[in-house]
Amino acid sequence: MRILVVSTWYPTHDAPFRTPFITRHVRAIARDHDVHVVHVQLLDGSPVTQETYDGAVVTRVGFDPRKPLTMVKALAEIRKWARFSDVVHTMAFSSALIAAPVVGRTLWVHTEHWNGVLFPEHVNQLWERTAWLRHVLRLPRVVTGVSTLMTRKLEEFARPGATLLIGNVVDHARQVTPLPDDGALRLIAVGAATEHKGALLAVDTVAWLREQGYDASLVWDGDGPLRERAQERAGELGIRDHVDFRGFRNTEQLWQDLAESTVFVLPSKSETFCVAAAEALAAGRPVIMGDRGGQGDFITERNGRMVSERTPEAFGRAVQDLNQDPGKTSPDEMARDIRARYGSDAVSDQLNELYGRAQGGRRRR
Repeated sequence: MRILVVSTWYPTHDAPFRTPFITRHVRAIARDHDVHVVHVQLLDGSPVTQETYDGAVVTRVGFDPRKPLTMVKALAEIRKWARFSDVVHTMAFSSALIAAPVVGRTLWVHTEHWNGVLFPEHVNQLWERTAWLRHVLRLPRVVTGVSTLMTRKLEEFARPGATLLIGNVVDHARQVTPLPDDGALRLIAVGAATEHKGALLAVDTVAWLREQGYDASLVWDGDGPLRERAQERAGELGIRDHVDFRGFRNTEQLWQDLAESTVFVLPSKSETFCVAAAEALAAGRPVIMGDRGGQGDFITERNGRMVSERTPEAFGRAVQDLNQDPGKTSPDEMARDIRARYGSDAVSDQLNELYGRAQGGRRRR
């Protein structure tokens, strides 16, 4: 089949760290189908360009409401490719809003990744007042969520019986490294260094653990507005030598950092799925997170903890408890379970079922 993926989220050569889970979905689609991607670059007046990114042909086009001509060009580009496609597959909520006027008669499916669909209050007041726009999700033939929590929310807006759960792709081809056995608690977090993700709270958690006598440290992989402030906070708490915010890390560097860690800790307010946490499990590292979000689909008492109170003591005690738990799953078992559930081939099979369902069980040539 010919699949047109339309997304306002897509990595670029200059910013490969942006939403890499979208490209993984595209790779999973491309296993059995011909894929073309239209990347609509919001608040950008760039002209139409085409390139190959991560093995897929990607058309990039600007879309800036302040420049109406860019909007016209973007819609025309989507309409052009939709005419030659069997399915239009939008990814992320803003993509659905933009594509809705021009999908036409082509079968339309949508995958939702945005945390704002789940928790408008975590975005801003403007979105809280306009969150009724989520009803646009009644238009696609099938709407998928990447977690149980997201799928249940989508049921409130999609047409009856049109929702489906398809998780994100989680791959990790390397062998699992055994956990270090020197007694140190090497915490790792992966994500943007923001208040929402809990960058300062993670630093405070390390300080609390060290006060309890543990040899605790933190590596944070990811850039963000609180990166420098978090390092300053570590200095204020006297733990500067035990906290390292490393900024963006490529895939090889990330896997190495995971291999050197003992536990993944991300005290975010909420998550849609949290690919980073699933990747940690795929590397054989247990996971500790907050209890709001789609991560509840794969975090259990045997591979992690979910914490309801966002305080250093609450997260620190969760680290203590998990570290001392003789019943937790081995690193190899953690990796095997998560890879079997969210591996690329598993998601490819589910996407094939999605397209068959969208066609009503009839395959079109």
